[in-house]
Amino acid sequence: MTPSTEPLVGAADEADTTLSHIPLRHSLTFKQAAVTLLVVLLLGLAVGTLELVLDWRTRRIEVRENLERTLDLVEGSATEALYQLNPELGSRVVDGLMVFDLVRYVELRDDFGRVLASRKSPPLAASPFHRWSELFADMIHFSRPLRQAEPDGARIEVGVLRVELSPERLTEQFLHQAMRGALFGVVRAAGVLLLVMLLFYLMLTRPLLRLARAVAEVDPACPGRWSAPTLPGHGRDELGLLLAHLRRLLDASQDGLDQRDRVQAELTALTRELEQRVRERTQALEQALLDLETRKEEIEHAFEELDWTHRRLSETNRLLLESHAYARRIQTSMLPDPAALGADLGEVRVHWEPLHLVGGDWYWLERRGNQSLILLADCTGHGVPGAFVTLVLAAVTEQVLREMSVWEPARILADIDRLVRRRLRQDRAGDWTGLDSDDGLEAAVLLWDAGSRILEFASVGGIPLLCLDPGKGVTTLRGTRGHLGYQSLKPPAAIATERIAVAPGATLYLLTDGFTDQMGGSPRRLLGRGRILDWLESHATLGLSDQIEGLCRMLADYRGEEPRRDDMTLIAFRPRADAELK
Repeated sequence: MTPSTEPLVGAADEADTTLSHIPLRHSLTFKQAAVTLLVVLLLGLAVGTLELVLDWRTRRIEVRENLERTLDLVEGSATEALYQLNPELGSRVVDGLMVFDLVRYVELRDDFGRVLASRKSPPLAASPFHRWSELFADMIHFSRPLRQAEPDGARIEVGVLRVELSPERLTEQFLHQAMRGALFGVVRAAGVLLLVMLLFYLMLTRPLLRLARAVAEVDPACPGRWSAPTLPGHGRDELGLLLAHLRRLLDASQDGLDQRDRVQAELTALTRELEQRVRERTQALEQALLDLETRKEEIEHAFEELDWTHRRLSETNRLLLESHAYARRIQTSMLPDPAALGADLGEVRVHWEPLHLVGGDWYWLERRGNQSLILLADCTGHGVPGAFVTLVLAAVTEQVLREMSVWEPARILADIDRLVRRRLRQDRAGDWTGLDSDDGLEAAVLLWDAGSRILEFASVGGIPLLCLDPGKGVTTLRGTRGHLGYQSLKPPAAIATERIAVAPGATLYLLTDGFTDQMGGSPRRLLGRGRILDWLESHATLGLSDQIEGLCRMLADYRGEEPRRDDMTLIAFRPRADAELK
């Protein structure tokens, strides 16, 4: 189908009409002229100002140098007139200097201060230039001392020659010269502006107008039939490049239109095929929806059963938490008050922190006369199993301490081992069947005699005694190897008791392995006892409460995101000094 040419002619006429009626202030030539004029004016103003300043400085230098040379010429005559006190000769010298139009006043004065000769020019008529006389006001006064040479070579001062220039005359000459330069600059700027406007129109505006008219003739329905205009002299510059790109753009647009027609035909065929597939898929989807409705009912039934199970689990968990909380109250009630040893014996602080609500760490404090007993035990496991073992241990410990008339740490641990085995039926495992319990503990006993200031210590397992002496550092007593109460492990053959004299100001610590076996740091590793010893040694001056609080913060920082692994118990004991007891 051949496209009509009527729209093409109409578009061309409209484009010609539009392009021929562009207002002057909107044309490129006017904009370029305005920008050029602004640039020329600003540049001329800057250059003119610089030239004016340079001319002013040059003029000052020239005036000063010329006057100095003139004074050099008349210095001999002026000196002779003063030396001879000859007014006639002095007048000729003064009249000679007044010949220069820049000189306003000349005076020849002898060394006694008497004026030999002087002249003053009449005042100038008022002029607007005189307002700028301050430009040269600082350089109008000149004075030349005059000296006469004696036969013996000495020079004596005979007077002074003073010359005063007219700042008004200097200013008039300078400003007349500046105005001539400014007028020449304006004429030069106007010439440059006209020349640039003409060149810009011939080289850019006129070819752009031809190109714009040609673009307006493009038929949107058949852009590939466009006839490109010729731009003489612009084949290799930016306008030629623009014309070539425009030609390629219109050809690509024509290719796109042709491809659009082909795609439209293919799309019509594809639409028919797609509609058939949609009908088939709709039927399949309706069947799938029926199947999905059936499965939905089955899933809803399963969710109802899951919700019922979840409610039962929540109720069971609530009862379990209540049981654990009640168990914690029971276990806490079986722990002694830290003040059980009495405030007059020293400072005691206890940090007991189970891994769960209840735990396997247990301690006991008791005082009998001058003796104070501290017992710390770490039972098998943690949580509820460990808490049950602590109940057995609490009952056994109370029985042992009541039946023993004289407390001995080693005997206390041995009796606890024997009674725990008996209570848990782990003392004759070979004769019993169906019993697979194998629970026990590690324990340490500290016995302090306030009268003798002697400390007795016995330990079985891994609970050490840390003795911090402010002057000697930390000493570690490890106790006896072995375990207490276990069915599979024999009791220690002998439990050693260590007796030490405690220096005034020393602090004693018992702690379970929940402190030392914390994982953390980078690279990940156990905290260990060494870091705790270093920390205690560096914070020995703190009170016990502050020490325990700071140690717990250090452990939390070291552990970071790692969870705790065991129960933690720390007992700190600082006996009073003899002077405090008195």
